[in-house]
Amino acid sequence: MKPFVLKTSEPLDFTEQEINSERLQLTTRLKAYKEEIFAEFNADIIEYMLPKPAVKIEETLAFINESLVGMQEGWNLALAITKRSDGEFLGCCGLHGKGRHRTPELGIWIKKSAHGHKFGREAIQTLAFWAVEHLDLDYLIYPVDRANLPSRLIAESLGGQIFAEKQVKTARGGYLDEVKYKITEEVLLNRNAG
Repeated sequence: MKPFVLKTSEPLDFTEQEINSERLQLTTRLKAYKEEIFAEFNADIIEYMLPKPAVKIEETLAFINESLVGMQEGWNLALAITKRSDGEFLGCCGLHGKGRHRTPELGIWIKKSAHGHKFGREAIQTLAFWAVEHLDLDYLIYPVDRANLPSRLIAESLGGQIFAEKQVKTARGGYLDEVKYKITEEVLLNRNAG
């Protein structure tokens, strides 16, 4: 896999990133939250997602280890989302460049008990702005099921425009009616300035 292209000549260690917003901290310390990830990434969360929940914690650890390999190779950034105020685990987000180092995909899930507080929007906005500041990208992709209105609103809050639609098979055997949003650096920065 090709790694992300950095905007600066200084190397960036994807395994040691912490990105802060007003209320949130995004951290690569996924292993510290393995039990929470295992417990909270459940049937309630995956309704509009491709993977299925882990049955055993070893599956969660395998996901974390695969994520770390991608971060070590520089084409993936997987982050636990926590509250800055008290460290409460809220979910995970990521920037996935496997095979798309110039057009990586944003992804997110928030635990059920934390829905409705706009944590997902804040986390993805924070990650997107971090990406355009540090990485040389063509654009970001945000794939989402057409019926997942809260997640679609996240992409639209970043100026995302639908550029592709297709049926995608899930790991559970069903299908998502996926729309892909393209989020460009220019639109993102203009929205931030406005």
